[in-house]
Amino acid sequence: MKIVFAKKSGRTRMTFRREDGTFTSADVGPSLPAHDFAHLVVERALGLSSGFFVNVANGLTFEQLADAAIIRSLGPEPYVAEILARALGELATGACTCDQYADRVATELGQMGLEMPAGVSAESAERMLLELEGLMRHFGELSPGESMEVEWKR
Repeated sequence: MKIVFAKKSGRTRMTFRREDGTFTSADVGPSLPAHDFAHLVVERALGLSSGFFVNVANGLTFEQLADAAIIRSLGPEPYVAEILARALGELATGACTCDQYADRVATELGQMGLEMPAGVSAESAERMLLELEGLMRHFGELSPGESMEVEWKR
């Protein structure tokens, strides 16, 4: 699946072109899609079987993924992806360190009775942070009207 992040004046347009030729798109914003990038990074790096990008690749639309009933029907993994992405965002802002990332995630997952996915460590946090920073830097350098394309591989 190809994901196109198009910078618009004060918004970002995300378009997903699936392998089967179908697509979905929506405006997100108001500016840098940092949380969306964090989802992309953790879902790819940790090979999650469900999460925002995985579910879009599987055919769900933005509208469906905004529906609480549909989210609940997908099981616990979208919540795991959300916690991992949020914690990666906190890491990017300096609210936690790479050494604290796994404990921070484990605490929130434990409060929800969810399991820690394999591969979460200080080392993976550092790799994910570098990838997230690279995506944000690249997007930040775009002018309105320009876009960047990212390949999604499951």
